[in-house]
Amino acid sequence: MSRHGRVRDRLTRSGALRARGDLTAYLPLAVATTAASVAGRERAHLATKLLLAPTLSAGVLASRDRRPAGRTAALTVALVGSAVGDWFMNASGRTTTPAARRSLIRRGASAFAVQQAGLIGMQLRDGARPELRSAAVVSAVLAGLGAVDAVGTGEPDPVLTGYGLLLGSMSALALSEASTGRRRRSVAVGGGLFLLSDAAIIVGEHLAKTPRQQAVASGIVMSTYAAALALLVHGLRDSPTVPHT
Repeated sequence: MSRHGRVRDRLTRSGALRARGDLTAYLPLAVATTAASVAGRERAHLATKLLLAPTLSAGVLASRDRRPAGRTAALTVALVGSAVGDWFMNASGRTTTPAARRSLIRRGASAFAVQQAGLIGMQLRDGARPELRSAAVVSAVLAGLGAVDAVGTGEPDPVLTGYGLLLGSMSALALSEASTGRRRRSVAVGGGLFLLSDAAIIVGEHLAKTPRQQAVASGIVMSTYAAALALLVHGLRDSPTVPHT
């Protein structure tokens, strides 16, 4: 490789590292909020979790010259919905009244619906389409979660059901990415982990009875959520190099 080629290669790597610089702050936050959740340290968990989405938003805004303005705006709005949803979900864990907790969870789900709608819109604009196998798997998971949730509440919650449909649509689109072999696998993994994280919330709420079981459920929920959010945002920040056929 010529001297100019080596310089160009170093500049390319340097630019790529700067574009992913938000992860140097995000990864320690993800580890800290997961550990705090498992340990039951609510204040530390709240402080670190509420910084996850803003950290990714800062990375999106810092690299906005690398993509169209509409793409940056869509991701920013989705991450705002994520941050608001995080606040309500954390608030729901601090109340002992079942009715108040359910109300806060519904508000959090409504905020996360904004996030999911943004992610769905971006994938559709990129040409992603759900495949039958992915849609069938996601539908089966959602049906099972709906049955588990209905056992505890007596009937399906319309707000959570609506959010579940958006989550399922996003996950089905994302999981369909993996089968092409040419597109962003981080989106596929992120979509699957997001579905797993929300599934762990519902299963843990109804089945985790002992402190140890609740700690394990919290660890699964937070680790998969943090990983999913970073994978989806970084996978969708830039337009795909190879369009769907």
